[in-house]
Amino acid sequence: MNNPYSWNSVNPELFYGRTALLSELLSGLPGSPRYSFGLAGARRMGKTTLLRRVELQLQAGIDQWRDGGFLVIPIYVDGLVLPRPLIASDIWIYLLRAINSALPDQPIQVPSPLDFSLFTEIVKPVLLNLPENPRIIVMFDEIEPIAVCDWADGFFSQWRALLSNTPGLSEYFTAVFAGAREMAVLQRDLSSPLKDILEWRSLRVLDYEDACRLMQEPIGVAWSTGFLQPAYRETGGHPMLLQYVMQQVCESAPEAAEQALVQAVAKFARERGWQFEQWWGRYCTPMAQRVYTRLPDDGNPLPLRTLTHEFGLNEANEALEILQHVGLVTAEDDGFAFRYAGEMFRQWYRDYGTLDQSPGHDLQLHTRLAKVETELADKYLSAWRICQTDLPNYSGAVVEMRGVLERLLDSIASDGQVSAEPDFKFEPGSQKPTQRQKIRYAARQRHSSDRMKEIISDYGLFEVECDLLAQAATSAYRDASGLAHTTATREMAYRTLKLWDSLLAQLVPDLS
Repeated sequence: MNNPYSWNSVNPELFYGRTALLSELLSGLPGSPRYSFGLAGARRMGKTTLLRRVELQLQAGIDQWRDGGFLVIPIYVDGLVLPRPLIASDIWIYLLRAINSALPDQPIQVPSPLDFSLFTEIVKPVLLNLPENPRIIVMFDEIEPIAVCDWADGFFSQWRALLSNTPGLSEYFTAVFAGAREMAVLQRDLSSPLKDILEWRSLRVLDYEDACRLMQEPIGVAWSTGFLQPAYRETGGHPMLLQYVMQQVCESAPEAAEQALVQAVAKFARERGWQFEQWWGRYCTPMAQRVYTRLPDDGNPLPLRTLTHEFGLNEANEALEILQHVGLVTAEDDGFAFRYAGEMFRQWYRDYGTLDQSPGHDLQLHTRLAKVETELADKYLSAWRICQTDLPNYSGAVVEMRGVLERLLDSIASDGQVSAEPDFKFEPGSQKPTQRQKIRYAARQRHSSDRMKEIISDYGLFEVECDLLAQAATSAYRDASGLAHTTATREMAYRTLKLWDSLLAQLVPDLS
C-alpha cells in the first residue's frame, strides 16, 4: 500500500482540515483590503504545514498576480533556526536579503548591522520604483525565540508601524505571526502592539469529516466505519496522532487495518508515551489539569456553565483554551460544552496522569541519573528543591538543571568523543563542540536519526523556555509585589523543569 504519511515531518501536500483558514490567508495576505494574521497552535498541530501551503500556493500564483500588475513576494521565516543569541538586526538582514533575492533586477546592498529605520529607508525607494505593485508577505513560524528577547516589544511595535502606520510602505506589507503558547499570550495581552492589527486564529484538532479525508484521500482507500470511527476516537483528530497511526496502518495489508490500528496505538504508548507526559506537565497549567480531570470519563460533554461554576469564569475559560490549544479537549454546542479528545491520551492519563499539587521531581529519572553519577542525581534534586521553596526568583532552579545537562553531556558526550566523529565540524565562532552538537552525539547513540532531529529541535525550544523564565523573573523583580511574582515565576519554573525532565529522560543511558 502507498504510504504518504509521515508524522514527524512537514508535507504541505498532505493538507486537510484547514481549507477555510487557508482561503482566508490566501485572500487577505495578497489582497485588497490587506489583512495580517496571528496564528496560535501547539506543536505538531499543523502550523508549519499551513504556512508552507500558503507559501507554496502564493509562489504558484506569482505569474497570475503579475499579469494583474502585482508582484507577490512570500518570505518564510523559521524562528527555530534563527541564530542565537538573536538580535533584531539578524531578522531585518534576513528579510532584506530575501527581498533582494526576489528582485534580481533591483540589486540591494545589505548593510550589517541593520535596524528598522535603515531597513525602511533602503526598501522604500526600491518598492516605489518597481513597475508592478509589490506585496511582501512575511510569515513568521515559531515566534517564541523572538518573543522572549528583551527587544521583542520594540520589534513588534516596529511591525505595527510597518503594517499600519508607515505611509508609502505599509500598503506593500502583510504578515503572519505564528507560534504556540507565547502567541496565545500575545493574543490575550491588551498591551501587545499586535493585539488590534492582526486577525487572530487558533488551530484545533480536526473534526471527524476532515480526519476521514486525511485517512482516505492520500491513499485512495475508502475505509469502513469500523476502522474510521475507532481511529478518530483514539486520536481525537489530532493531526500528528492521525498521521502516526496511519503511517503504521499503511505498512500492513488493508484487510488487517483494524488490528494494525490497535498495534499502532499500543506502539505509541510504549515508545512515545513520554510525549503525552510533555503535553500534560509542560503545557497544561495546574488549573488546566484540574479542568481536564473534571471532564466525564465516558466521553460525554460537560456544559461550560458547570465548569465556570466550579472553577470560576476566567479560570475555566483560560484552562479550556489551553486544553484546546494542546489538542486534549474539543468544544461542542457552539462552545457551550466540552469533552476530552482522544482515547490515546485519555488512557495515558488514566495510567500515569497526576494532579501536581506541589512541584516534584521524576523518581525514575532521578534513579537513572544516580546510576550514571551520584552528583548528577544530587544536582537534579537540588533544582526541584529550589522550585518547592517560596522564593521571589526561581531562575536558580534552571541554573541547576542546566548544570545537570552539562555534567551529563560531559559524561556521555565528551568534547573528545564528539570531535572524533567522522562528520564533525566546529560551529562558526566556536573552538569546541557546542551543547547542540553534544546533544546530537548523545541522541545518536540512543535513537534513530528522526528521533535525534526531534531532540535537537526540542533543545532549541527548551532554551526558549529558559529565556522566558529569566525574562519573567527580571520583570517580577522590577514591577511586581512579592506574592505576585512568587506565584507567577514558580509556575513558569515548574513548566521549565518538566521540560528539561523530558530532554534528560531521552538522553540518560539505560544502565539497568
